[in-house]
This record gives sequence, C-alpha cells and structure tokens, in this order.
Amino acid sequence: MEELRIPARGFSGMGLRLLDVEQQLWSDFWVNAKSGVLTTPGMPGGFEHGVGTFLVDDVEDGRPIVARGVWDEITPKSCRWHQGVSYDGGATWEENWWMDWRRA
Repeated sequence: MEELRIPARGFSGMGLRLLDVEQQLWSDFWVNAKSGVLTTPGMPGGFEHGVGTFLVDDVEDGRPIVARGVWDEITPKSCRWHQGVSYDGGATWEENWWMDWRRA
C-alpha cells in the first residue's frame, strides 16, 4: 500500500497491491482521493526475474489502449515504478511517469 501526495498539482491518492495467493496473480489498484473510488479492474500482473509487470486494456479518448505499470530495480532499500501506454496493442510504449522509491 502506498499513499501519494503532490500538493503542487492538487493530486493525491492511494495505491493498493493485492495478491491472489491461489492463482499467484497480483492486482494493482489506484484510489484517487478526489473521488474515493477504487479503479477497477485492477491491473493484473506478476513478478518474473525481479521485475513486476502489470497490464490492462483500457480506453483513452475513445481509442483502445494497453496501460502498463512496471516495478523494477528492486533492492532491500529502493525500487522504481514506471507506467506507460501503448496505442498499438503493446508493440511500442510511451512511458509517461517514473518514480524512484527509497526506504527512509
């Protein structure tokens, strides 16, 4: 679980990652603080070779897209998360947000 606040942009919310233990499938959800509504469906995915990849089909401005979130560069004290979208079914990606996390 994470809480994200960006006061300069008036943006805040909470990320929630849940593991279906039986299926070994993770789901990555987001709750925007303005609406208080959990985004559904969550982005399903999993971890392979130390990289977590989460994908979901979505629609942006009436166009079908694939949204992707990736957790990588994972160490005991840090990790990186980045997201992107694909307009061609996942052949190419436009990355649009990167976050580097450090344990305090």
